[in-house]
Amino acid sequence: MDKFVVTYRVTSHRPLLLVAEKICNDQTTGTFTKIPELSDSGTHCFTAEIRSIDEGFDIIHQEYSGLIRIAFPEDLCGYDLSAIFTIACGGVSSIKIIKTLTIEDISFSPSFIEHFKGPKFGIAGTLNKLGLTSGPIIGGILKPNIGITPSDSADLVEQLVSANIDFIKDDEKLQSPPYSHVKNRIDSILPIIDKWQQKLGKKVIYAFNICHSDLGEIERNHEYLVKQGGDAAVINVNQIGICGLDTLNKYSEVILHAHTNGLAFNERSDWGISFHVWQKVWRLLGIDHLQINGIDGKYWQDNDSVIEAFRSTVSPLGELTPTLPVFCSGQWGGQVPETYRCTGQSTDLMYLGGGGIHGHPMGAVGGVKAIRQAWDASLKDQSLEQYALTHPELAQAITFFSQKNK
Repeated sequence: MDKFVVTYRVTSHRPLLLVAEKICNDQTTGTFTKIPELSDSGTHCFTAEIRSIDEGFDIIHQEYSGLIRIAFPEDLCGYDLSAIFTIACGGVSSIKIIKTLTIEDISFSPSFIEHFKGPKFGIAGTLNKLGLTSGPIIGGILKPNIGITPSDSADLVEQLVSANIDFIKDDEKLQSPPYSHVKNRIDSILPIIDKWQQKLGKKVIYAFNICHSDLGEIERNHEYLVKQGGDAAVINVNQIGICGLDTLNKYSEVILHAHTNGLAFNERSDWGISFHVWQKVWRLLGIDHLQINGIDGKYWQDNDSVIEAFRSTVSPLGELTPTLPVFCSGQWGGQVPETYRCTGQSTDLMYLGGGGIHGHPMGAVGGVKAIRQAWDASLKDQSLEQYALTHPELAQAITFFSQKNK
């Protein structure tokens, strides 16, 4: 029988073997007291098994810590990811003898992965829609992210498109407030995209945030987006959850661009589920783009964790179409050389700017040009300072944003 294997990072005042046995018992066929035995044929195939334990002991704190790997039969869940998470972390998080617990990994069998269609577009499909043969894809976020009308949003889009940008998106916080319903933004923005495509002969993709607490409303927003000729949607994966994403991917006809807001509640704690686990789930359920934050970004991650997220996202997952990693969070041209170096000189990525575009001294147009110039310099193996001598947008970005980061 195929199994899914869960890796737990645990601390406890009890030896980890006892913790592992407790997890196996509580999360499969056991309970807090002895019950009349069922026949072996009814239970043995549903029990979990300990695969390995890597244990250390802190003498000062009298505490055991380390990794526990437990294999669960896939027949406990079938192909239901919500059931897998119920077994992998539901009751486990309440076991009394566990002091801290994070789920570091869940590995799935090849047959399990094959059941899911995964991304419909991913890296190759996005490049194809844009008419590009390679990346990086240069993207922008509308700023201010909330509080502006659809008409004002369209004016900002016109600036970005005129500056040779590839991709633009709604902020994750902008869903369908009364002052800017997503359908109104679609009506205001897509004609601007079309006008500039006809003028410049260049395709630009805009991702609209179609999320809502009502799955039916998400479907209606998606239907309207497709009807109006839209190409992409922003999806707040932690808010719509496994059920919402699984449902959406069954009918979606657009690129799904994932924002992971709220994930830090897991990652900044001794309790939770790692990005490495979640990125597998989101890819199985069809996410085409996945934001991973950025080098020297504005949020809490250090650069090592950002690159670890990049490597997780680009790691093979069966035969699924590769998902596009998106570097974001306080990005301007200055982080490009290190991004390029740390990714092994990869261009299969999106580089997404918000304030790093709109806050440029020469406006949004200068911000887009400066980021593109930074990538041009890196691809030509030139320093930003050298390239800036003949590129004023990059020169002003270096002067302005370098002072901001001090």
